[in-house]
Amino acid sequence: MEPQKMKVEVVSKQTIKPSSPTPQNLRIYKLSFIDQLAPIFHTRMLFFYPNIENTFSKYGCERLKTSLSETLTYFYPLAGRVKENKVVECNDEGVEFCEARVHGSVSDVLKQPDADLGHQFLPVDDAHLGSGFLVKVQVNLFDCGGLAIGVSFSHKIADASTIGSFIKAWSCTAIGCMTESMLPKYVMESHFPSMDFSEDLPPLEFKPALNCITRRYVFESSDITKLKAKASSKLVEQPTRVEAVLALIWKCATTASKINLGITKRPSKVGQAINIRKRTNPPLPETSVGNCLSNFIAETEETSDYSTDILDLQSLVAQLRKALELFSRERAHKLGDKNNAFSSLIEGWKDVELAYKEGIDFYMCTSWCRFGFYEADFGWGKPKWVSIPSMKIKNSIYLMDTHDGKGIEAWVTLIEQDMALVEKNHELLEFASLNPTII
Repeated sequence: MEPQKMKVEVVSKQTIKPSSPTPQNLRIYKLSFIDQLAPIFHTRMLFFYPNIENTFSKYGCERLKTSLSETLTYFYPLAGRVKENKVVECNDEGVEFCEARVHGSVSDVLKQPDADLGHQFLPVDDAHLGSGFLVKVQVNLFDCGGLAIGVSFSHKIADASTIGSFIKAWSCTAIGCMTESMLPKYVMESHFPSMDFSEDLPPLEFKPALNCITRRYVFESSDITKLKAKASSKLVEQPTRVEAVLALIWKCATTASKINLGITKRPSKVGQAINIRKRTNPPLPETSVGNCLSNFIAETEETSDYSTDILDLQSLVAQLRKALELFSRERAHKLGDKNNAFSSLIEGWKDVELAYKEGIDFYMCTSWCRFGFYEADFGWGKPKWVSIPSMKIKNSIYLMDTHDGKGIEAWVTLIEQDMALVEKNHELLEFASLNPTII
């Protein structure tokens, strides 16, 4: 049975500005060239807090607004506006804050999670305009007393690490435990200077596909331990949990594609976005604001003898590790060199562009593990569930920590025919549960 859409009524909408005006000398924030290359869309997240009526009370929203305003004083570019894809005018115009009433219960959402219905708890998406608010917030108060906080961040100024830093600072400000170590650092443009692009920027578009479907798979920590053991080999004796989970999903999706196409030989690649803050020389602070991303691409080994299973789990893990090591060896060291950083990053984006061409099964993975999203305690406990609403991007894989920080929740989007086979794949279901209940 499909979950029913709930009635969501927006009861107020206002602009939250920094609690203190941004000094004149900080009014212009230059975008790094990585920010300039970032696609125009908003990254959106949902934080669910069930049964908090005793701790939220009528002052809960005021606490969120006040702490948000105080946090924006430090994250002042987020309250500004992007101009000509070159700078952010830190003019304190603020972020959008909506309050909504939901006629339903949080438990209904958590009993049957749905990637598509989550959009109703998020601010209206007008990100395609490429201007306006860089951050939007929608606070949803359910009839049951539960709460869902929806946030939307422009990718022009924020990657997952920046979002994680902001959410941590905001929640800690709300409960009075903000520390100096959480303060944002503005060093990106000095390492990756803005550029005047004489030609159009390299196209990097993420267009929703009409014939795609998103499914949620949850890998508990005990199952990941078993999966890692199965995926280990002499080449990679200790796979990471992300490597093991991604390799299995890659294998299942590629197998499904080949069956549906009626072919046995077809190139398959997977790209993985990677946080490069720790990979530059010297490393950049984890609280650095902006996009600090690159990517690497792994591919299946093509052989002429198809009696050999080239989609063996161990070999796919080995290919993922090999691609990461190649990135670290040949490209990462260039990222600390202003003269070579741009060419290194463009090389990665061009690889992605090339991989999207016809005739190749290409999957793009983004791991949001270890960014601490489940630490977002605004005064009524940590969220029961953190989710990323579906963007319906073909062959995309989003990985997120589970509530205990040890498992992985995977949101996988494939064309319907491929997903029909994947969701019945016995090997996948040996290690993962298809859309289990949260409570």
